[in-house]
Amino acid sequence: MYYCLIIQFDILEKKAKVVTIMKTRHKFTTYLLIVILPLIILSIIFWMYLEQSIHKERQDQAEWVGSVCQEYIDEVISETKENLELLSLSSSVLYMEDKKTKLLMNWIKDTDPRYAGVYWLNQDGISISGTNKDFLHYFLIEQDDIDKAVETQKAVVVGKRELNNSSFNYFTIFAPILDNDKKVQGFLLAHIRLDYIENGLKMLLPNQSVKLETSNKTRILEINAEGVTGNSTWVNVPLTEVGWTFSVKMPDRLNTINMNVFLIFVFFTFFITHMIYTVVEEQIVRREKKKQEQLNEMQKIDFVGTLAASTAHEIKNPLTGIKGLVQLLVEKHPEEQDQFYYSVIMKEIERINSIVSEFLILGKPIVHTLSLYDIRSIIAELRPIIESEARYLNIEVEWNIVKEPIMVYCTKDQLKQVILNITKNGLEAMELGKKLTIQIYRENEKAKIEIIDTGHGLNEKDISKVFEPFYTSKKEGTGLGLFVCKRIIELFNGTIELTSKPLKGTTVIISLPLLNDNLE
Repeated sequence: MYYCLIIQFDILEKKAKVVTIMKTRHKFTTYLLIVILPLIILSIIFWMYLEQSIHKERQDQAEWVGSVCQEYIDEVISETKENLELLSLSSSVLYMEDKKTKLLMNWIKDTDPRYAGVYWLNQDGISISGTNKDFLHYFLIEQDDIDKAVETQKAVVVGKRELNNSSFNYFTIFAPILDNDKKVQGFLLAHIRLDYIENGLKMLLPNQSVKLETSNKTRILEINAEGVTGNSTWVNVPLTEVGWTFSVKMPDRLNTINMNVFLIFVFFTFFITHMIYTVVEEQIVRREKKKQEQLNEMQKIDFVGTLAASTAHEIKNPLTGIKGLVQLLVEKHPEEQDQFYYSVIMKEIERINSIVSEFLILGKPIVHTLSLYDIRSIIAELRPIIESEARYLNIEVEWNIVKEPIMVYCTKDQLKQVILNITKNGLEAMELGKKLTIQIYRENEKAKIEIIDTGHGLNEKDISKVFEPFYTSKKEGTGLGLFVCKRIIELFNGTIELTSKPLKGTTVIISLPLLNDNLE
């Protein structure tokens, strides 16, 4: 038996180690699923949201900058075209008067800094006179642009950049000079300085990277764009007065404020997920604690079962011999004093036998063949015993039993043992003159045996422990009675419930499945 106990403890120790490893793995898995993974996923989603919102904000800002610059450039070009168209009307009167036309062109150039030069062209686009002698007698406009001006009879912007030796670049706008019959006599052409537009843009938007390109991607001007990498993002805004595109570099992707927002989000997400993990872990710990309690209870039962199985026969065999010898002594010594001693011995032998039997049921309940019985017949056999015990204690017993049969599958002797055990507990819990009620009835396809006493009752703490092994509130109890009752009822596929209120009494309800009336 000592060797068996060593093996039992070794098995329990190994189980404890396995449980510890499983708990550690389970805790790590739970933390990973509730804290780490949601934190990573939510952080990625929020980061993507920040990226999108920041990109949208940067794009909106760049578009606003582009719209401001577009309006400024379009306004410069539109205003210049209108001025040239007005001047071309007056120039038709001065046609072929060199001195007056030269004075007019010099006046135009000197009064407005945007002009790099002003020129008078003939119908073929050759300069006749102008403010810069280097450009005289040259084709200053191409035939496609001449045709366009003749067709529209409006000022035309030449969509390309020109170079100048005096360190500035320019582009060209010219307007047709019309006679009274709306025929083209020549053209009034102006070179517009790009640095004039560049200075205006710098005043509007300092520190902003912008560029202006023609339709064939030729860069006309750029501001703060020298060190911009090819990975930068640009917002393109087309001009309305000419087929050029104005581009604005989007601001940097992140700033400190946005990073702080992300870090705050990560912190609060971690805090919330950790709170959820704490709550879940607490629930898991409670559940595991309950499972562990059940496991400890089962281990305790297995241990007691092993102990009972190894000692039951060793106790019962000599006990049977002792009981037989005492019975012989009872017959041999009929004296009253001797009979009293023998009755005490027999009572203690029966008590020992009862405890050993409870240990056997506690460890490995004996499997009996279940038979079909009418509960009323079992109660009828128990009724004289219960009433006799009640009369001895001066307690009233009330019986409420239905008239129709209540058929269940059970083991007769074990069901008797359960009912007697619970009834005995009820009688012992009551004072003289109290009442015990026993009811037998049907409810929801169940047979109900209800035993109600009016004793001192139990508090909530004791109610939760009454079916645990080795728990008792009696001085001489083993703490196995109710536990054995529960084990027996569970063998019958039934349940046993106990409710109690201090100073009011206790109610025990046994539920057993009824035999289906359709089965034979």
